[in-house]
Amino acid sequence: MKYSGDTISKPVVGREAEALSEAIKTGGYLANEQAWATIHRISERIRKQKSNPQN
Repeated sequence: MKYSGDTISKPVVGREAEALSEAIKTGGYLANEQAWATIHRISERIRKQKSNPQN
């Protein structure tokens, strides 16, 4: 991924800050909708490969 040097960081506040704080305390993580879609797609691909191995 290419970094764009002209980005501006914004503070995390409100519910997002609470969720992030809880994730850090418990060793968890946060993911947005796009990340969940990618995770689902990858896991489905792995399940299909395991259920139908091509030897």
